Amino acid sequence: MKPYRIDYTKRRSGEVNEINNSSEINNSSESNESKRIGRRIGRQAGRGTRIGRSALSLAALALAGTAVLAGCSSENTDSNNKEAAEGAPSEQASASASLPMKVTASIYDRGAVAAGEGTYEDNRWTKYINDNSGVQVSWVPIPRNQEADKFNVLIASGQAPELLATYNRDFIVRWASEGAIQPIDDYIEKYSTSYKAYLEEHPELKPYLTLEDGKMYAIASLRPTRANTAIFIRQDWLDKLGLSMPTTVDELVEVAKAFRDNDPDGNGQKDTIPMAMSTSYMAITDDWFMARSGEWFVEDGKVVQSFFTGRYEAALDFRQLAYKEELVDKEFATDKEFSRQKQLWTTGRAGIFFSNVNMDNTMSDLRKNDPNAKLSVVPPLETEYGTNGYQLEVPNHLLTAFNKDLKNPQAAIKLVDWLIDEGWEPLTYGTEGEHYEMKDGIPVTLDLDKYKTEVSYASEYRLVQQERMTPEYVTARAGEDPNDQDLAALKSTIIRNSESYDFRKDFPYVPPVAEYSTIATQFEAKWKEINTRAAMTGISAAEAVKDIRQAWESLGGEQATAKVQAWYDANKDKLQ
Repeated sequence: MKPYRIDYTKRRSGEVNEINNSSEINNSSESNESKRIGRRIGRQAGRGTRIGRSALSLAALALAGTAVLAGCSSENTDSNNKEAAEGAPSEQASASASLPMKVTASIYDRGAVAAGEGTYEDNRWTKYINDNSGVQVSWVPIPRNQEADKFNVLIASGQAPELLATYNRDFIVRWASEGAIQPIDDYIEKYSTSYKAYLEEHPELKPYLTLEDGKMYAIASLRPTRANTAIFIRQDWLDKLGLSMPTTVDELVEVAKAFRDNDPDGNGQKDTIPMAMSTSYMAITDDWFMARSGEWFVEDGKVVQSFFTGRYEAALDFRQLAYKEELVDKEFATDKEFSRQKQLWTTGRAGIFFSNVNMDNTMSDLRKNDPNAKLSVVPPLETEYGTNGYQLEVPNHLLTAFNKDLKNPQAAIKLVDWLIDEGWEPLTYGTEGEHYEMKDGIPVTLDLDKYKTEVSYASEYRLVQQERMTPEYVTARAGEDPNDQDLAALKSTIIRNSESYDFRKDFPYVPPVAEYSTIATQFEAKWKEINTRAAMTGISAAEAVKDIRQAWESLGGEQATAKVQAWYDANKDKLQ
């Protein structure tokens, strides 16, 4: 396989440029360090065929303008802000050329920048971006688990960054309805080459970036993989106790009880916490019963929130059982940062770990503490409702919206073009010869610990990217270190499971209905509080659902349901 990189500035004429090792950066003031970091590298393997299920055919839906949706938008929008946002592209476009090439952008703060690396605002990768992109970017950290509150405060105070990045499409819908962000179609048409060509090559992205008025309000690229959540288990503990891999939820409960009672770590103490599970990954237990919290489902042609299906009560029953039987940590529901659950897992006190596909650092830490730990991936588990796969993400990766007060849209588009064309690569792999070496066209990490410290956090700066995580790619990147190979095998299994098991998701994305988007955040806070209380205080599942319904109705949930139903009826043929 001969490595090459796609130059999206040439794609429209059908040209593909092979990569060379020389720098093609025109910024004469860049530092030598940034030049070295920014050496261009080929990524044929990382840009391969998109994995996962076939994309939904939603292009027509993106442009569907119904009277119902028009009413939803107008009833909840500040008309002056909306008109200003919609009129902004043509007005700002003419003035952009004379403005400095500067933007401010949000970035998720996951606490992953090592002390010696600097901060999210200032480190080797922020310098690399500023020295090589032609744009000066000031980054505004947003704590990952507090993004709703943080964004609300920043937007309300007029202090929000010019580029707002989120994985939550409902935020995009709400910000647009409030006039906080603006359409970006004109900017892409006027200023973009690389990202414009990327969108033309991946039309399946467009519906997820387009709202009911037919305009784009965010940029995004395809996800490296649509696989998301996973459950890991101590295979060595299963073997020691003579247990089989669980295939049903009931069997998982029995395995957890065995871990609790039979001292699988051999320390002579009854101190094992069978399952390390925080609120961050509690939704996995919803998914077993096809009732993910906050999702819309279609039951006999009627739209309904997951909480009001009988299946959701089964998920609550499981969590209550797990808490009562001491199968989970007593503090799991309040461990919002996931730190205690990770500690239980990495120190060898827990035998079952609820997590996601990007678990490299956590698994490496476990191996350091217990080199003999042998891990496996728990397959999707059967319940009385069937076997539901682990969560499949929507095709789009990070969504980035343009603040209505964006000063220089040309600078924003220039940054996006540079990232999709070449900037994403060092932010993904690091520096050739220092963090990786090329083998058969695939960047193989040289030192995982060094990569974790110096490179792994850099992926947060990839507003767009072209990495594709196939099982073969993940395996090849692992190199020759046995621990790295084991981690790659786990990740490959997760990806294969995502391709082999159906995951029930009746709506490909949150219905773009203003009546719902305006109450979604408040409702989420209420149902999360009730969820926690239900798990830890012993109120019945039926009582918990009654409380959730009361909260839903108090916020206008019934009216929102009616609007979502109307939207679904008008567009259901396009959702297949």
